[in-house]
Amino acid sequence: MAEDISDLNIIGIGGLPRSGKDMLAELFIGSGYFGVSLGDIVRNISRTRHAGKPDPISLANNTETSNWLRQTKGPDFALKEALDLFTKASKNNNYKGLLVWSIRAPIEVDFIIEHNGHLIWVESTDEVRHNRANHNLRKGEAVVSLAEFKRQEDEQWVPRPDLPEDIQMNVSYVKNHANMILENNSDNLNEFKNIAQNLIKEIKF
Repeated sequence: MAEDISDLNIIGIGGLPRSGKDMLAELFIGSGYFGVSLGDIVRNISRTRHAGKPDPISLANNTETSNWLRQTKGPDFALKEALDLFTKASKNNNYKGLLVWSIRAPIEVDFIIEHNGHLIWVESTDEVRHNRANHNLRKGEAVVSLAEFKRQEDEQWVPRPDLPEDIQMNVSYVKNHANMILENNSDNLNEFKNIAQNLIKEIKF
């Protein structure tokens, strides 16, 4: 388990790819939180690990990279890195707390719950997320069909039987333990931002 930090105000954001986690995270950071994307940690390593492929940060390659990292560095490797970054940054800054987004694993959820934090799930339909993904490709991604998009997500949604459960992503666990749900199926960014900012104001520790 990742090391403890006393008086830690922690917010976690979970959700499937392109649900709106990054946008929500930006609003939290703008309100005074220190933010770390666990997804960025994995993507940065996946770019190198799958450099010879046309889509090194596809959902499938990110999932493989995440499972490999959790198996070789421990299931809480990303959480430890986030806590380390927060500890260093807090020496010279007074943040409201720590925000971690792209929550994917039970160990990350359990840490947030143990520290009386808030876990937010951002919900969007498969069709909406697929459309966003194909119209806003990151470098290292490729256009895929809706069926392939959903197929690659399957290993994040339910752990594979041939790998230890504690090293795998399990977004169903994340969603089931979220204490806040934020719907994001609209293309109206201002509408989403207003709803998100009201949610941020409501959060109290």
